[in-house]
Amino acid sequence: MSTRAFELAARTLAVLAALVLLGGGLFWLAQRPWFAIKRIEVRGDLHHVTETAIAAALAGKLKGNFFSLPLDDARRAFESVPWVASAAVRRSWPDRLVVSLVEHRALGQWDDGRLLSDTGRLFIANSAEAELHGPLIDFAGPERFAPDAAQRYFEFAPLFTPLALELETVRVSERAAWSLRARGANGITHIELGRDEPPGRLRAQVDTVVAAYPDLVARSPAPIARIDARYANGLAVALSTRPRKP
Repeated sequence: MSTRAFELAARTLAVLAALVLLGGGLFWLAQRPWFAIKRIEVRGDLHHVTETAIAAALAGKLKGNFFSLPLDDARRAFESVPWVASAAVRRSWPDRLVVSLVEHRALGQWDDGRLLSDTGRLFIANSAEAELHGPLIDFAGPERFAPDAAQRYFEFAPLFTPLALELETVRVSERAAWSLRARGANGITHIELGRDEPPGRLRAQVDTVVAAYPDLVARSPAPIARIDARYANGLAVALSTRPRKP
């Protein structure tokens, strides 16, 4: 090996050694207790999430200090708190975590006891705390239909409002057959819609019910207990045994 090559190799090794020492020193420094996280600042429009719930969910889960704490792990820990839909976590020098939380907004309760958010996500929380934004809608069906169920509710509920009917139940079967329950001045009406085949048929069936309902009420001597809209060319109606309210 020539002298020049030897000197170049020696300088390279020296630089590498210095970098290793520097990296080790920085790693050692970063582990010092001086950089412990001393404060967690929680932000967000929060109605259900409490400091007690956060402390319970985070117990033993945040490992590391200002430099070494994995932010993805911290985010997942915060998202394990009941009512938390999403969390964004960032460091704030010298010793803080700033956490922005978004809460679930409960739309209804699934038949297995979980709550359904207005974005169609099922989550576990105390249902007794869930009626902040109004009564819960009843939902039932296979879990995979949860996003569709929320979407159907928001699509159909306004259509019944002009009829003085409040949509209070949305159900879907394993075969993807849909049914509704609406409450009015004369009690409850069950509405069978069937499957959305071809796509768009479900909305067409609801439109048919909405259009026919005022005339059905006007002609019926008793409250309407059930409307079956699964027929291609008409509706089947069952009347209640209760008398109509005047």
